[in-house]
Amino acid sequence: MSVVTKMPLRLTPQDIDTFIDFLDDGFCICEMLTDGAGRPTDYRFLQMNARFEEMTGLHGAKGRTALEMVPDLEPFWIETYGRIALNGESRRFQQGSLAMGRYFDVYAAPMEPRGRFAIQFRDITETKRIEAEREAALTEAQQLLTELNHRVMNSLSTISAIISMESRARADGEGREALSRIRSRVQAVASLYGRLNASGSIDSVCSRDYLEQIVAGLAQSIGSEPIKLEARISPVRLSTRIAVPLGLIVNELVTNSLKYAFPEGHGTVVVTLAPVDAENWRLEVRDDGRGLDPTQRPESGIGQKLVQAFATQLGGTPRIESGPKGTEVTLIFRN
Repeated sequence: MSVVTKMPLRLTPQDIDTFIDFLDDGFCICEMLTDGAGRPTDYRFLQMNARFEEMTGLHGAKGRTALEMVPDLEPFWIETYGRIALNGESRRFQQGSLAMGRYFDVYAAPMEPRGRFAIQFRDITETKRIEAEREAALTEAQQLLTELNHRVMNSLSTISAIISMESRARADGEGREALSRIRSRVQAVASLYGRLNASGSIDSVCSRDYLEQIVAGLAQSIGSEPIKLEARISPVRLSTRIAVPLGLIVNELVTNSLKYAFPEGHGTVVVTLAPVDAENWRLEVRDDGRGLDPTQRPESGIGQKLVQAFATQLGGTPRIESGPKGTEVTLIFRN
């Protein structure tokens, strides 16, 4: 049986130079300099590859110290490399140097004899600059969108107030009723922007907060009449693309029930939002009123057309079931 004897790998300085020059990253071997108490004070560059100068901008560094090359070098570098060289701590980190005007991704490890260490690094200044510009642009866009949401909410509130004034100036009848329904639609959209501003979000809203606010506003509009409104809303984040048509559908369906389902003036309307599966959700608006009677609803066509149009935006089709014990409208959509 043959025996394989493992011999230690011995590299000449020329071999090391050849090896490290193959690296795409900057590379150097240094020795830590200390004071009489053994505290790190500086470090000397002993060996480096061709990429070292390109990555650092330091020319002729071999044999010279870091502070000779960069007099204003931050203490962080000496302290960090001191722990690596003297305590045997390998470390990977990213750090910028104002004195060098660069940002580095660094891996440093101790070497023998004690006090020496190797640094493999890459100049990521451009990457960090792009990241900073992207973050700044994103922050600015978020601020602009937040301001836009706030202005839209204020504009909708103003429009709602004007419609309310026009409605009060008219006598009871078809015109006043039509204005009231228009106002409720404007308020449904205003509720979305109100929730966006309240939550600090710019593009999504909690379904429970948003839809419960719409239902609460409709409940307030009927005053003390004995019609009960219930909201059973499962919480989920809704993008504004989903939330706007969904809120308008709820507004239309609940308004229809309040207006037509209860000729006796009492009953219950329940709004439910619940998950069907991981991607799909079910909206259900149900009342226990007298059921649909098209002959007595000459004005309901506009509301039904709006519901159909908003449902189409959500990629669904409302299903209506109605009878003497009430009406139920169901819509399944993908969130």
